Amino acid sequence: MSASERPESYDGKRVSAADRMQSAIRALLEGNGTTEDLHAAARELVSELRADNAPPEQALVRIKETLAGAGLRPSYASSGDGGPLGLEATVYQDVIALSIRQYYGATS
Repeated sequence: MSASERPESYDGKRVSAADRMQSAIRALLEGNGTTEDLHAAARELVSELRADNAPPEQALVRIKETLAGAGLRPSYASSGDGGPLGLEATVYQDVIALSIRQYYGATS
């Protein structure tokens, strides 16, 4: 999606890929979003970071900042008691894994 095709916010300003990813995360956590929407937003953010020539380390930092902006923290990524992960942890891990695969061009 080119910059001219990106959706605008209600005030006419362009919405960044990071903002779209945060919105997709919030929607999913609130029960009115889809995993597909989140994956599309994550892929778009990674594509934007790659287009900006962000090295992998900086891209990962930016992705983690975006996750934090949506209210997710790295501590969600593991269960201290070895039990099942909650939705927040699953979303956090899913976005990180998808972003790494997308950055390096994996298709699966």
